[in-house]
Amino acid sequence: MVHQQIEMVEASLQRLSGRLEDVPVDQVLLSRIVLFLAHDLAQLMDQHIRPYGLGEGDFRVLTALFSQPENMAHPTDLCARASQSPANMSRICDALVTRDLITRDLSAQDRRKMVLRITPKGDQLVRGLLPTMFGALRQVFGEFSADEQQQLIAQLKRLANRLDEVMANSVAEEPAE
Repeated sequence: MVHQQIEMVEASLQRLSGRLEDVPVDQVLLSRIVLFLAHDLAQLMDQHIRPYGLGEGDFRVLTALFSQPENMAHPTDLCARASQSPANMSRICDALVTRDLITRDLSAQDRRKMVLRITPKGDQLVRGLLPTMFGALRQVFGEFSADEQQQLIAQLKRLANRLDEVMANSVAEEPAE
């Protein structure tokens, strides 16, 4: 299905470039491909986690905790690791606490901070789910050699760095109101 979407975007971009000058066809196509792939990869992962009543954000928070030393972290630390806003992190944590997948307690070092810990039930869920997701990822990327995968990782990291730079510059250039 992604392949068909890409072909339709390519055709649209060709028509657009015939009507407007200086259309950055390759850059627009690249950005659309990245968006299509992100969407479909998220759907693939969602197929594995939905039967367990988890959303993608819930699972990211759970696996981020699972990967931390002593299976614990502060909510603010997890926001960046799990790409969640503070408000969404609070909602996710409430849901995970309710399901007994994590605990939330006051920090012994700083009573103003909360500490999140994965529970044995949460640990068991992550250990059971991740291998099924790894299998799907191996199928998706199986056509790529190890070298090609490393090259793709390097190129995507380079793209991410450049996007960070452009976004930082665009925020700095916004006019003050």
